[in-house]
Amino acid sequence: MFHSTIDIASATDLGGLAAGEADCPIRKELALLAAGLDTRFLRVGTTLAGAIGMIDRMIGGLDGIASALDANVAGAAVADLHAVARDLSTLPAAQAARGAHMAAVADIAKALRDHVMEMHQTLRILNIYGINIKIAASGEPQFVGFVDGMTRRLGTGEELLLGFMARIKDVTAGVEGVQQAGRLLVAECSRVIPAAPEKLVADAIALEAYLGETASLARTVAAIARSIHAKVAVVLGALQVGDSTRQRLEHVVSSLQLLDATAVEGNIDPAVAAHVEALLAAQVEATMQDFARETSALISSLAELHPDTKKLATLIVDQGDGKDRAFLAELDQGISDVEHVTSQLRKAAIRSRDMAGVIADTVADLTTRLDSVQRIALDVQDIATNTRLLCRRHGTTGRAVAVIAIEVDAYALTLGAATAAVAHATGLLGSVDTAPQAADHDADGRDMGDTLASALTVIRHACERTKQVAVQGADDADQLVALVAATSGDLRQELAVTDVMAAAMDSLSQRTPATALTDAAEATLHVLLPAIGRFYTMAQERAVHARFLLPGMETVASAAAVADDDDDDDGLF
Repeated sequence: MFHSTIDIASATDLGGLAAGEADCPIRKELALLAAGLDTRFLRVGTTLAGAIGMIDRMIGGLDGIASALDANVAGAAVADLHAVARDLSTLPAAQAARGAHMAAVADIAKALRDHVMEMHQTLRILNIYGINIKIAASGEPQFVGFVDGMTRRLGTGEELLLGFMARIKDVTAGVEGVQQAGRLLVAECSRVIPAAPEKLVADAIALEAYLGETASLARTVAAIARSIHAKVAVVLGALQVGDSTRQRLEHVVSSLQLLDATAVEGNIDPAVAAHVEALLAAQVEATMQDFARETSALISSLAELHPDTKKLATLIVDQGDGKDRAFLAELDQGISDVEHVTSQLRKAAIRSRDMAGVIADTVADLTTRLDSVQRIALDVQDIATNTRLLCRRHGTTGRAVAVIAIEVDAYALTLGAATAAVAHATGLLGSVDTAPQAADHDADGRDMGDTLASALTVIRHACERTKQVAVQGADDADQLVALVAATSGDLRQELAVTDVMAAAMDSLSQRTPATALTDAAEATLHVLLPAIGRFYTMAQERAVHARFLLPGMETVASAAAVADDDDDDDGLF
């Protein structure tokens, strides 16, 4: 029996073609075709994988634009522009309040200076009265002792008053500095307000609309890119048609090797050859039809991507149409005008804060010194009283000294009154608010100039990000258009392999004339056909194979299909 000579193990070795290769050009052509399919489809797959990478990069950039332009980032910057414009509009009133406060401080400083000068004059007169007492007392030791004690206290008072005058001088100089800064600020305000705040508001409104349009466009472009991504991924997955076709052709080649292995003395039973070759012709035909159908579907899918990729390229170019540069130029000009104001405002605010420190230090120092001066005034009054009591014991001399002592007591009271006046003025000085809110800071305590600079930085970053994505994305989109077109061209060229399969199919179907099966041929086929069936990994192959099974072989074929289906089919078709 011919079938007893078949060696299946040796005949399925695909490392090289079996004996008789020179007599089987069909097998050689199909083997070469199968070997080349992987390379060709791998190139197409690599191209599409590159396209996927480009699309991912575009989507990442577009998502970055959307993030840079969202309400928490660019939206907050727009809100800051509105807030600065609002604060600038209130600046003249705030500066007027600051000026009024400084005028109040200047008035208090003048009053303090007048009271201190009065105290100084009083101390000078008291010194003179001290000398007069010594003269009138004719050197009486007790009177001289009283006068010397008073003189020492008056000298201490003079030193305290020098400190008073230094502090008041600091306050006066500080007021002049604040008022000078205020005058410069008022000049800047008159130059740019209300024009600058109004321009900031207009820029903020226009910018908000632009940012919204840009963010919306970025989302639209990203949605198109994601759609293309999904479609390309489907096409990339469908490229397995090359692998499945290769496998099916290899199975035909292996089947031809099995057929050759049935030869006895170089001859194959014509009935067996005709039956198997008809089977393999049918397999090649089905493979060719499936390959042509699947490849044409891939080409159609890629063709459908062309409008999307062109639209994507156009929209990405629109993304960087230069509007951002125009907005930045507008904002730069508007903020440049405001920066002059905020610069003067910052100087005025620094002067005011410094002034607040000077006043706080002055109030603390004057309060301490006043306590000492008040004690001096009381001591002088006590000296005057003791002097008058002493005068009662010294007759005519005492009466002369008593007249002077009465004047000393009166001036001691004057010194006490001046000290009280200084204390009252000092209290008023401490109550003045020299740095009212809403001058150089907003409600959150942020510096107006810093807020503007921060807002401009955020918007610059967003516009720069948009520009970068537009430039890179435009290049990627153009490459994507070219890749899709090139891939379509490559796949169209692959359709040419159907001609090779068609020629192989014709050769197989015509090579051996059909002959009635003998018992020996049937016996051989009962071994050969199941052996061929074990090559199959796809349902289509088994369906074709089933048409050529001999009576009684269905059960065997079905069992083989069930055994192989789960492990080998891979869901390719």
